[in-house]
Amino acid sequence: MRIFTLASGISTLLKTRCTLCSIYRPYATRKRFYKGTAVIQNDNKWEVTLDHRRLKTPNGNVLTVGNEPLARVVAVEWDSQNETISQATMHLTALCNTALDNPGKLTSHDIVNYLLEHYPTDTLLFYSEDEEELRDLQERKWTPILDWFQKTFNVKQELANSIQPPPVFTETRAVLARHFLSYDFAALTAINFGVEALKSPILMLACMERRVVPEEAVLLARLEEEYQLERWGRVPWAHGLSQADLTARVSAALLLVHCATEKHAIKTKSAQDSQ
Repeated sequence: MRIFTLASGISTLLKTRCTLCSIYRPYATRKRFYKGTAVIQNDNKWEVTLDHRRLKTPNGNVLTVGNEPLARVVAVEWDSQNETISQATMHLTALCNTALDNPGKLTSHDIVNYLLEHYPTDTLLFYSEDEEELRDLQERKWTPILDWFQKTFNVKQELANSIQPPPVFTETRAVLARHFLSYDFAALTAINFGVEALKSPILMLACMERRVVPEEAVLLARLEEEYQLERWGRVPWAHGLSQADLTARVSAALLLVHCATEKHAIKTKSAQDSQ
């Protein structure tokens, strides 16, 4: 049984994984230097201000987003900081920064390829072969999501055999590629962030399609861990904090995706009305 210490637990929570790489960066904290936040519109973009100063990304770009609701949520992240700024809790700001700065110089196809490579290792495709009780739990909780996924996207997916990833049909890859590529770069950045948190493209898709809410998705992703904790006990603060952090990450990713989708829908409707 793994023992979590206070120091190692906090150290883990104050690190973030860079998108599409295995580098970990510790987040620095600094004192709050502003009194209030606001949002302003500039042409067709929205910006966040800190005491009338425009919020910028780490690379010095003005942080701009496509719609007012997203700008206001980013402003709330900054407004909710206390005496010190905890960047580790500002997931939406980090996602917007990543999408604008694109430190990895990625394209949408790069992210989609990464998601497709991650798909065969999806948590929901690996049922327990050693513990019958755990497998029964997985079948009750995971099978309805897998059935929904196959029906919604009109694909067939086998389960993993032992520790080997299951085969993925070419048609399935094509369907998922087309679906992911229908989102813009910022939304794909958020989708990848959510997939990494859940270790499951299928669960992230279920969240995006409103089949499950983030809290439920996190519990499904942690099903085996929760099963073991029920048997062997848990460290309340550590596991509760970890679950809350994962839920916050998935929620932030989902909000950005939905804002991007809403923007696309509004543009499409406006174009049709003008014809």
